[in-house]
Amino acid sequence: MRGLYYIVLVLFTVKFCSCSGICKENEKTALLRLKKEANDPTNVLSSWVEKEDCCNWEGVFCHNVTGSVIELSINGWNWTELKGLKIDDFQWLSSLENLDSLDMSGVDLSEATNWTEVISMLPSLVNLRFSNCSLHSIPPLFDHNSSVLENLDLSLNNFGSPIPGWVFGFGSLVSLEFTGSNFTGSFPEGPFNLTSFTTLRASSNSFGSVLPQWLFDLSNLEYLDLSFSGLEGPIPNGVGDFTKLTHLSLASNNLNSTIPDWLYGCKNLETLIMKDNSLEGTVSDSISNLTSLISIDMSENFLSGKLPSVIGKLWKLEDLDLSENRFEGEVSEVFNTMNGCPPIGSGNCSSLRTLRLNDNKLIGNLPKSFGQLPNLQFCFMSNNRLEGVLTEEHFTNLTNLKFFSASKSNLTLRVSSDWIPSFQASDIVMGGWRLGPDFPLWIQTQQSIMNLDISNAGIVGEVPTWFWNLSSQIRFLNMSHNHLIGEIPTFSISDSSMGSGGPWLIYLSSNNFSGSLPHIPTMVTELDLSDNSFSKGLTSFLCDKKSESYMLEILHLGGNRFSEEIP
Repeated sequence: MRGLYYIVLVLFTVKFCSCSGICKENEKTALLRLKKEANDPTNVLSSWVEKEDCCNWEGVFCHNVTGSVIELSINGWNWTELKGLKIDDFQWLSSLENLDSLDMSGVDLSEATNWTEVISMLPSLVNLRFSNCSLHSIPPLFDHNSSVLENLDLSLNNFGSPIPGWVFGFGSLVSLEFTGSNFTGSFPEGPFNLTSFTTLRASSNSFGSVLPQWLFDLSNLEYLDLSFSGLEGPIPNGVGDFTKLTHLSLASNNLNSTIPDWLYGCKNLETLIMKDNSLEGTVSDSISNLTSLISIDMSENFLSGKLPSVIGKLWKLEDLDLSENRFEGEVSEVFNTMNGCPPIGSGNCSSLRTLRLNDNKLIGNLPKSFGQLPNLQFCFMSNNRLEGVLTEEHFTNLTNLKFFSASKSNLTLRVSSDWIPSFQASDIVMGGWRLGPDFPLWIQTQQSIMNLDISNAGIVGEVPTWFWNLSSQIRFLNMSHNHLIGEIPTFSISDSSMGSGGPWLIYLSSNNFSGSLPHIPTMVTELDLSDNSFSKGLTSFLCDKKSESYMLEILHLGGNRFSEEIP
């Protein structure tokens, strides 16, 4: 076994090590021709010096025995510098007959009309990467019968035409990368002999066509990303074996079918992204077959019916987004299967970090099992029909919670006055909850709070002094539509603490604050103090010496008791 290890190590070293003293003269001449013919104002190819061994030039890799150049990679430089490097001809490549990898990503090839001939010139070429090369044309026909090409990257170009069929005609093809290449029109008609094909990344294009059936017949496909590509119509159904698929993204298209049955057979699927389409129908309980799932995003569709409670049994699931759909029924059904950490010895513990169920028609109360999700960091439950009472027990083990949003629900939080939550959240959005009548003292424990919404929460009385000190770190504050009284002191938010991360928004309308208008930090962009009982300080507020540096764009002061004239 040790002998085999050394053989493998030697073979690896032989192929991939850059070396000295063995560069072939004709290949050095070809590379120097490239340097001479290229427009290189930023001197990207400065290490390519004739007296030096070309195998030691930056971006050049040679075979350790034959000395042949086997890899040319000019993408290792800063892309800002590469934008100045321009190549308009590839005839020099014909001398590099053993080249198996060519990467010129970031180089300007806008005038290289013969770029596809590279594939014909190099019979050993396996990897070709021309990403972000300002390519704008691709021939509809091209003969490449003898090619052994496996990986082709044409991403971030501007073709403005359909993908030609020959691109899918390489029998040895493993992966295609077309992200952001402005391909248009329909996919080429299949079928194609793609027995080794595993990866297609073609997001951010403008196809404006339906998904081709042949694409979903590729039994070895592992990674498919066609998001943001103008696709329309139904998702093909009735396909064959798709069990090797690990990543599927069809997000932000106009797909309008139900969820196809074959999806529930993708037992190795880890990432499922189908957001922002027009999918309808229900999610089958068969989704429990997808035990490898780590991330699900089916948001912004028209999915309906009850939430499949079996989702809670997907123990590897870290991110679940079913927001902005039409799901209904008891929200507790999902949480009751997410048992957090079951008894010792069972080996399973919920991995859920992000949960988005907002903007549906869910009813009922969050069960106590909600508080048994130790890895939960982000929870979005707003705009449902939730109701009921939550206690300290509902938040017991949420030690990693950073973002909690469940506004516009009829929920009540009933905790003791000395409750110290187990979490330190940056965002708490509980607008519409019953948090009063006393001001919620537990907020004082949240030392990382940046966004706070406790509007319309039935809070009565004065705001504690400690809260105005806490406000120095808050960027978004909404305490409107309560019954708050007293004067507002000068906000303790310092301009230095605000930095440049704004905007800062403050909403304190529809309360009973009185006295003088408070001084505000210069970086507040929107301030709503309307419908209160302020009676003084209008002149000093509007004529503050710092007003020239204010970033304030929207100001609401109506419905108060000012007697001063506007200066």
